Amino acid sequence: MKKSDDAIRFKPAKRLECFVISKDGVYAAGQSGTDAAISRDGVYAAGQPGAGAAISRDGVYAANQSRAEAATDSTALIKEAQALRFRVFAKEMGAKLKTESEGLDYDEVDSYCDHLVVYDNLNKKIVGYTRLLNQDQAVRLGRFYSQSEFNLDQVLTLPGRFLEIGRTCVDPDYRGGAVLTTLWSALVQYALEGQFNYLLGCASITPGPSGFAVDAIYRNIEAKNIAPSSLHVTPSIPVPSELRCNRDESGIPPLLKAYFRFGAVVCGEPCWDEDFNCIDLFVLLPLDQLQERYSKHYMRDYIARDGVYAASQSGTGTVSIQEAKTA
Repeated sequence: MKKSDDAIRFKPAKRLECFVISKDGVYAAGQSGTDAAISRDGVYAAGQPGAGAAISRDGVYAANQSRAEAATDSTALIKEAQALRFRVFAKEMGAKLKTESEGLDYDEVDSYCDHLVVYDNLNKKIVGYTRLLNQDQAVRLGRFYSQSEFNLDQVLTLPGRFLEIGRTCVDPDYRGGAVLTTLWSALVQYALEGQFNYLLGCASITPGPSGFAVDAIYRNIEAKNIAPSSLHVTPSIPVPSELRCNRDESGIPPLLKAYFRFGAVVCGEPCWDEDFNCIDLFVLLPLDQLQERYSKHYMRDYIARDGVYAASQSGTGTVSIQEAKTA
């Protein structure tokens, strides 16, 4: 049942909240005392009670802030997110980044994509992140990031719209569920409201002391989570035999387990990413495979309002994902 404007009440933001920094430098945050809303084209708007905040159809931030001010804020937030990526991928995982001297992780994809962040309102910092590259943005870039590691010709013949996620990471001090849940909820909301048909990306697995147990990892993946051969991708750099081992010392990472719970499939052999010191499994998630109980769980905190969803944040607030590294 449609609610009148007067019937809609926005709760103050909790400690953790999610918002999107868009590719064009314009963003909308659910800041303290406000909540985020998402339009049908996948752009977040600030829902500020009494402030008359709104978002135009072209994604312009309109919440008592000029376009120049919003762009300045978004630039600073993107750099903060890139600094978090650097700490996780370079300092923690040992990735070899060309931008190491700057203490940031960025590449040419960043200027084309949207940035989904989890923000800690108490400590005033970004604690979770994933990068979003939709099909139209990929066309302008000339490729999906995953195409630098895999031949996706068979996958991209599928009818529908694709959304690639990557560079997903969580601050080491915030691991344990809340940030990941917040990030995943927001991602699901973004994807469903943007009317995407498939999520795609790379799930990264770091080596154990003896190397990569590729065969053991596949033995731990249920048959229903292996894609049919018609959707298999070809890695640009297969895992070298000298880096393979028989004993699984790493296990399946939490991110990949989360994908599997939602019906994701692994599309063939992994790619060896020397720069990031990991192997990448290409993962495809048909959004119509999202089980109804999960969809209801993650969408329950949103209320419909003339085609726009507003966050009614309870508990941790919004969504998440973790250790993926693409786009």
